[in-house]
Amino acid sequence: MGSGSGEQGQRRRRVCARLDDRRDAVGFRLEGFGFDADDLDLWAPAFEVLAAQATWIVGVIEDFDGGHVWELGYLYRQQTAVRDVLWLLKRVYDDPADERANYDNGMAASHLAALEAAVDERVLEWATVAELDRVTDRVP
Repeated sequence: MGSGSGEQGQRRRRVCARLDDRRDAVGFRLEGFGFDADDLDLWAPAFEVLAAQATWIVGVIEDFDGGHVWELGYLYRQQTAVRDVLWLLKRVYDDPADERANYDNGMAASHLAALEAAVDERVLEWATVAELDRVTDRVP
């Protein structure tokens, strides 16, 4: 979820590549199918088609910047089947001020809290890239 550019985009691509490196898995991102900002009306239908075929869906969350409110609400409210196969890799911050700065959006926070309750033990927290690799490895 979120930006596909910068360091966050690199970490999302890292998770996807790590999952894709498995012998019995294929990791992909919607961006890999050529969707960009001009194709926003196609993202939800494409996601639904691909999600219906997925064994697991892995969301990497670092902050609430960008379209996270819509994405989180969409995942929780519209996609019961997605919630059943969703893993969330949620970044946590050591400094409470950093945590607030990155997750300061009441609506996104309420959507994320509902998703976390729904997926329960499939919410894995990380703070460093090494921890991100370890939690990625816990996804079946």
